[in-house]
Amino acid sequence: MFPVLLWLPVFLVLTSASLAYPLRHTVASPSCRPGQRPMPNLNALILRGSPGVAASGPLIKGLYYAEDPNGSHAIAAFFMACDHLLERKPFLIMDFRSNQFFLDGNRDGCVDATGTLLTPEIDPADFVPGVDGAEELCSEDLIGQDQLKERVVIP
Repeated sequence: MFPVLLWLPVFLVLTSASLAYPLRHTVASPSCRPGQRPMPNLNALILRGSPGVAASGPLIKGLYYAEDPNGSHAIAAFFMACDHLLERKPFLIMDFRSNQFFLDGNRDGCVDATGTLLTPEIDPADFVPGVDGAEELCSEDLIGQDQLKERVVIP
């Protein structure tokens, strides 16, 4: 009986470690096609500014992110928005540290195009022609068909 009691703590530690493993991977990454990679992860960065959309009609909303609270902007993410509704996934991300941009033309969370700019300045409007459905973002038909599930209301 005494040897069983000695092994009980070891068994509990091994069991708890194996049960805890799946809980660490709760964030699902998008399933990208072979040769594609996911858009850069913004969750590890600090959001600077409000994600609220005050304007009506179609627009592009830029959100800036930093690595630490007092540091400079590291990344700008650009989202499509319509009438106070902001899409959940950015269509364009600019990394100021490397001057590299990442375009997600169909907004599925995977990089469709990337490149390096000579200067750390970017105009997201230049990339809108490469975004699927951008001209129909505020279409009455799309709103009537409840296509807003990929957008969030920001008060």
